[in-house]
Amino acid sequence: MKTKENNGSKASHSAWRFTKYAAVGTLRRMVWLALLAGLLASVTPARSGVPGVGGKRDVDVMQVNLYVGGDLSRAIVLDPTDPNYFTKLIQAVTGIYCEINLSQPQVRMQGVADGIAARMPDLVSVEEASLIRVQSPGDLVLGGSSPATNVVFDYLQILVDDLNAEGAHYAVAAVTYGVDVEMPMVNMQTGSFDDVRLTDREAILVRTDLPRGQLRIQNPQGGNFQNVVVTGTGLPLFYGWCSVDATIRGRNFRYICAHLTEETAPQIQALQAQELLDKPANVTQPVMIVGDFNSDLLNRDGSGALAYNTMVAGGFNDAWAVLHTNNPGGGLTWGHDEFLANPTVVFGRRIDLVFFRGAPFVPAESEVQDLWLNRSQPPLWGSDHAALTAGFWLR
Repeated sequence: MKTKENNGSKASHSAWRFTKYAAVGTLRRMVWLALLAGLLASVTPARSGVPGVGGKRDVDVMQVNLYVGGDLSRAIVLDPTDPNYFTKLIQAVTGIYCEINLSQPQVRMQGVADGIAARMPDLVSVEEASLIRVQSPGDLVLGGSSPATNVVFDYLQILVDDLNAEGAHYAVAAVTYGVDVEMPMVNMQTGSFDDVRLTDREAILVRTDLPRGQLRIQNPQGGNFQNVVVTGTGLPLFYGWCSVDATIRGRNFRYICAHLTEETAPQIQALQAQELLDKPANVTQPVMIVGDFNSDLLNRDGSGALAYNTMVAGGFNDAWAVLHTNNPGGGLTWGHDEFLANPTVVFGRRIDLVFFRGAPFVPAESEVQDLWLNRSQPPLWGSDHAALTAGFWLR
């Protein structure tokens, strides 16, 4: 999802609330880490041939952004000092919720699962793994404080269930909870005022179906960036990271999934990239960071590449750039139109990235994989992003 953020001062937000987990004046950063009991296996043994020639790589990774399915900016950018703010908010939220439903998350997550199953990576970074819950009738318009708990869409659970149904067995190894906000809307079927709650998450998936000892996962961690954009309504837009320590074929490394804030705040992006370097990536072992950086080296949107350059200055290499020196304008991964309906849209930004640092990693292959659903009616793709894959040999 790409939104236009308003980095304005905090203001009253009585028309909506943070969830019960919020602290006064700011949203408490929530991190639930799903511990993976036992040791998880990876792919079939690597070929003993020359690196880069055929066969499965020693480690394969994939980056996917699930896209919530609607343009949240229509609610975020509203002016809370407008006398008609409350009415406009309900109208905007109602429209966004209808748009999300029309995006058919169940169909889209199946398409993402198909893309992952076709590749069978060892580790998958997942962003915008939305959890959408409702309360019907809601209590926000009456000044109530009960959070919505009825799950309508759990993108992460749908994705894992679809993968397992295809025989591509994955589990959630780490997850970080970001912005968690609840707003009022009109139920178009009953006419009642309902509350809808959106919780954003980043997650790491790992394979669970392969021989013991090939891939071991431990020490799941996660957190939100301290440097954040705050909207004019006072909503802090928390983005975050999660990580695991992996051992694959005798090589140890830290794997990090990261999601940086939007391109409209490049300075904050750069600060978030520095947080990655100072916190989860500040270890002696090799590190791989795979995620949606929203920072385009090609500077196609005019926002600059401060975060990208911060990562490079921190000693990280970009797998696509290393492998595609003859195609500096390639590797584009975003973006399909808001409704996933336009088959002629051409990607314009390279913002999904695989960074690596450390001697064991020898990049062998990196490709963009569009998540085409093979349909004639929208949604035509699983996400507004393409997936990005990368394979490495381990020295």
